[in-house]
Amino acid sequence: MTVRTRTEYEHVLQAVGICVSARIPVLLWGNPGEGKTAVIESAAEQGWHVESLIVSHYEPSDFAGLPVVTGDGAVELAPPGWAKRLAAAEGPAIAFFDEFSTAAPALQAAALRPLTHYQVGALTLPETVSFVAAANSADVAAAGWELAAPTANRFVHLDWSLPLEVYGECLVTGAWPTLPVHDAVPDLERRRAAELVRVAGFLRARESQLSAIPRSADARGRAFPTPRTWDYAARLLAFAAAVGAPNEVRRLLATGCVGEATAHEYLAWVSALDLPDPEVLLADVEGADFSGLRADRVYVTLQSVLGAVVRRPTAERWAGAVRLCAAAARAVGVDPAVPVVRALVRDGVRPTGARVPAEISVFAAALSLAGLLPGAA
Repeated sequence: MTVRTRTEYEHVLQAVGICVSARIPVLLWGNPGEGKTAVIESAAEQGWHVESLIVSHYEPSDFAGLPVVTGDGAVELAPPGWAKRLAAAEGPAIAFFDEFSTAAPALQAAALRPLTHYQVGALTLPETVSFVAAANSADVAAAGWELAAPTANRFVHLDWSLPLEVYGECLVTGAWPTLPVHDAVPDLERRRAAELVRVAGFLRARESQLSAIPRSADARGRAFPTPRTWDYAARLLAFAAAVGAPNEVRRLLATGCVGEATAHEYLAWVSALDLPDPEVLLADVEGADFSGLRADRVYVTLQSVLGAVVRRPTAERWAGAVRLCAAAARAVGVDPAVPVVRALVRDGVRPTGARVPAEISVFAAALSLAGLLPGAA
């Protein structure tokens, strides 16, 4: 995508800020000299510590740790200076891997552990660190390399360019854009739980999209769906909703996680759901009516009920969730309800002393097969 207007540029900028604030690695793809580095380093003006590394200037040991013999003869992987500075920083920080596509495959592989495990040698970075990378496409990069699929799949991929409208104005005013970052975001956990339910429902309807690795090498170097990137998408879409980001920012984030075609399908599916509030259902179990609903809507609705019970477990709410599942099974069949009932009766989910409603008998065959059939009250 080529960014041509100020509005499009600001949407990409918002998407980057959400990734950084949510601590999910993001990779900016764009031509040289269009302000990627300057925007990321502008976070320092807002109190963030920024460590910028031109990755091709480093060795794999600068990410995996340099083997050092200790006084007792043991070998320890000593962390490099950039990692020590990040660990020592007070408050939020960014590790910025610039010119990432110029890194040789061995160097890219060494960077994987910091990205996903926050581990640099023997040092564990604090969770206040965010990872950002910038890259030029292989056809314009100096000695560029295509990203391997395991490396690409660690990132959210966003296309970056600097439109003339923004560049011309900033040249005259001297006021260059800064990265919009967020501190504590209210209601984030509830929104995240709801988005995870929607992702689970979509993947039940479109199981082939759980993991779909592209066949071509260039496509494998960008965004594609895997369980990891679906988790990224859910977390980022929830964050975007919590900060009131526009729909175009949501589209950019979903596309950057799972690819354009899959993101379009998911967002269209979500927009057509129109789901009831699980708390309303739990408050009036007898009034719940599932007749005429599609199986995928029933599944997502019951998953949201499960999430509500897990967040606030009481014996009454748990029994109400089981009865809602039974009502759904009578209306549309047991298949959409069975996964939720199985989760409800597992150890750790059923509250101590919760009485099992007689309605659970509709699931007797499925629960018995899984060895999960409890005694009904």
